Amino acid sequence: MTTTKPRLLYFESQGFQPANLIFMAEQFELITLSDPSAIDPRAVGDIAAACAPMGYAFDREMLAPFSSLQVLITPTTGILHIDTDYVREKGIHICSLKDQQAYLSTITPTAELAWGLLLAVTRYIPAAFETVKAGAWNGKQFGIRTPRMLSAMNLGIIGLGRLGRLMAAYGQAFQMPVRYFDPYQSDDRYIRCDTLLELARKSDIISVHVHLNTETENMVDTRFISEMPPGGFIINTARGGIVNESALLENLQSGHLAGAGLDMLAKEHLPGFRVDLAHHPLVAYAREHDNLVLTPKMGGATQDAWIGTERRVLELALVELRKRGIV
Repeated sequence: MTTTKPRLLYFESQGFQPANLIFMAEQFELITLSDPSAIDPRAVGDIAAACAPMGYAFDREMLAPFSSLQVLITPTTGILHIDTDYVREKGIHICSLKDQQAYLSTITPTAELAWGLLLAVTRYIPAAFETVKAGAWNGKQFGIRTPRMLSAMNLGIIGLGRLGRLMAAYGQAFQMPVRYFDPYQSDDRYIRCDTLLELARKSDIISVHVHLNTETENMVDTRFISEMPPGGFIINTARGGIVNESALLENLQSGHLAGAGLDMLAKEHLPGFRVDLAHHPLVAYAREHDNLVLTPKMGGATQDAWIGTERRVLELALVELRKRGIV
């Protein structure tokens, strides 16, 4: 067994926390580049571990030159930016948060942001703040647009996993009737809906908490939204693509939806997303309307969560490398 440190490729654009940069330097021979666009295919043959930030496609073309690669490291639950078929073929192990449910039960900021978005869009908090900054002091103009308090509204949860359960508990604390749809989970504290459309019909506010896959893509579509009571709201801190953005925009424009709060947009994990962001239809709508709040995938973005999740996947990588006799 070799006793030398394995070589780890890290990208400055990821912005790992200082404590984790120190940890990486202690455990690995650290190779640092600005971002994956700076990779020189001729110089990665002896890299044992590589970070895989979202926003870049870690596909066959990207990974083929890494002839010694054993692990890919991404502190995310989603791995859509990684060609899983190719890495499986090459025997490369993905160290992510995807199956770390016990650990992730201690990481709560995404659900906290989801509740913040819910409050922001139902009470027009960002818009109200803007009027105060402009020198106005008229809360009634927002009360006129807010027909009901939360305790008089029904909260619907799509996906009663870790984050969905947290969101359901927040709703119950606010005295809201809470319903959910999840074919794989059940919880007697909340009202189960047998179908997705049943949940839509009985929910004034929908909060999305499922992974993006072929089963969930466009799950919240035109049919789903049309079944919701008029004046409803949609909150999505899960992946973009689960909520059909064209359907969402159409129903915001028509007034069938009173508002929405999104921490994700479709294809945000793919290269080139940021280039055209200013021209995105939902971004353009939000510039002219105050009933859509967009945040830049900041659900898990607290320093303590970063420290923990980054360290977790680095430790998983070390465990895997030890299994393979690399360290």
